[in-house]
Amino acid sequence: MSAQRDKSHPAVQFRQVPIVRGPLDQFEIMRPEVLSSVVQKTYGGYQNGNYDLILGQALYQERFRLKRFRPNVFSKVRKKKDEALWREVQGALLRPSTEVARPELLQKVLGHYAEEIGGHFDPAVYRFAVNLVPLGLSWMLNAASVRRFLPWGLTQSLESRMRIYGEVGHLKKLAQKGTILLVPTHQSNLDSVLIGYLIYLMQLPPFAYGAGLNLFSNPVLSFFMGNLGAYTVDRQKSNEVYKNVLKNYSAEILQRGVHSIFFPGGGRARSGAIESKVKLGLLGTALDAQLDNLLAGAPKPNVYIVPMTISFHCVLEAASLIEDYLAEAGKHRYIIMDDESWQPTKVARFFWKFFSSQSAITARIGRPLDVFGNFVDEEGRSLGPNGTVIDPKLWLTTGGQLRREPQRDREYTKELGKKIVERFHRENTILTSQLAAFAFFETLRKKYSDLDVYRFLRLSLPQRSLHYDEFLPKAEEYRRKVRELEEQRKVYLSEELKAVSTDEWLKDGVRQLGLLHDNTVMRIQDGVIFTEDMNLLYYYRNRLSGYGMSLLAEGQIGPGKDDSKGFLV
Repeated sequence: MSAQRDKSHPAVQFRQVPIVRGPLDQFEIMRPEVLSSVVQKTYGGYQNGNYDLILGQALYQERFRLKRFRPNVFSKVRKKKDEALWREVQGALLRPSTEVARPELLQKVLGHYAEEIGGHFDPAVYRFAVNLVPLGLSWMLNAASVRRFLPWGLTQSLESRMRIYGEVGHLKKLAQKGTILLVPTHQSNLDSVLIGYLIYLMQLPPFAYGAGLNLFSNPVLSFFMGNLGAYTVDRQKSNEVYKNVLKNYSAEILQRGVHSIFFPGGGRARSGAIESKVKLGLLGTALDAQLDNLLAGAPKPNVYIVPMTISFHCVLEAASLIEDYLAEAGKHRYIIMDDESWQPTKVARFFWKFFSSQSAITARIGRPLDVFGNFVDEEGRSLGPNGTVIDPKLWLTTGGQLRREPQRDREYTKELGKKIVERFHRENTILTSQLAAFAFFETLRKKYSDLDVYRFLRLSLPQRSLHYDEFLPKAEEYRRKVRELEEQRKVYLSEELKAVSTDEWLKDGVRQLGLLHDNTVMRIQDGVIFTEDMNLLYYYRNRLSGYGMSLLAEGQIGPGKDDSKGFLV
């Protein structure tokens, strides 16, 4: 796929796609050994430490979390187990160490966390799932298509709506030469399901992935995720003991050759923008796994980092996410418990409208990287800045020996994180809906350039309306700008943005934005274009922040930054 810059992965019929076996198929056999190794590695990091202090700090943070935790009917059991464990820890710490051995107490806590985090994989459930998803969604697709009176009762394949571009062939070759850590952008709770299906379509073996523990509260999701390699990530647990167990679990399965998915931005992008920062903790486990493999003399030691961008015209949870972002609540909590993805009727409505609209999901596999952020060729060799082959062993060698150097390794991971953010922006595919929202939002901003973001978002309906014919040349100006960015290889454009007139792509973008939300993001009526929801318009506009096209963008301001009026640039 790398030879031609925008060549799509050929569509395939799901019944003809063979299921590719991989290390995850044997996971249930290796699971006890994996968890035992995770506990011992984590415990080894605390040996000769102050066990009372370590356990006391974890106890304080867990008791505080449990007081705030409001379980539903499915998560009550989990809360009771946690409360029982920490009551035991509290009671034990009140007794002298001669009566209760602190090392054994710490190991019990580590075992509790490892068992909670550790995933399962059932090949039979996987076979069932990869047939259930396309059957169910294809039924909905064709039902929606017939409802729209497609000619001759035309049926369509689900795969025709899954557009996969980029380095697919490169990725498949590297999956034979080492372990893949797929790092996608993250917009919706639906991402994990869709990415899992895309992996199947690309004829790759199943991947393990981290999933928020809150998602396991739904019994249906819990059954599938609990048997498809998902390991749990509880973002409300902030104590270092839990974080270290989680990192060691991620490193352990990577070291054992289990391909994995990790959303490096952490949670979903609340602003709607592409991630501008990544979480370095779990990301650093890729380097840890590769170093352990090299020290052990493993035949396929390398871990390859593969960026992936996913583009939707509409995001199910957009209204809740942007509201949370504007309220700055994201600084104080990790999980939105009441968003649209928790409401089955809205999820079904989302897919029905998606298929009725002839919409598509665009995914792009980016250029693979090594654990230091260098590009990797199709033979799995790391390439330096000048294109010469470099030896990863030398980068991990100090004083002539392969060994851990925490400060050095943190710097490597920091550079990898920067490279992932850069690739996210360069591998992004701009859709008609995103450019329509950006062009309209920025044209309004020029009209009210003295307003800050919060005053601007409160514009009245007449103020957020423009004459359509006067707006058309403004929209074309923004298309010209993104075409220049594509020529500079800084972004990709969807086919709909390349081949049609301004009036056509703009109306397509407006139509796509009008599929899902109760309040219309953009509407054209009686020669006027307007929005019914400024917050949603801002959310979809933000997908194109970070490219220097906004009103007050300055050269020194990068992705994820605000301008002097508080708008993302």
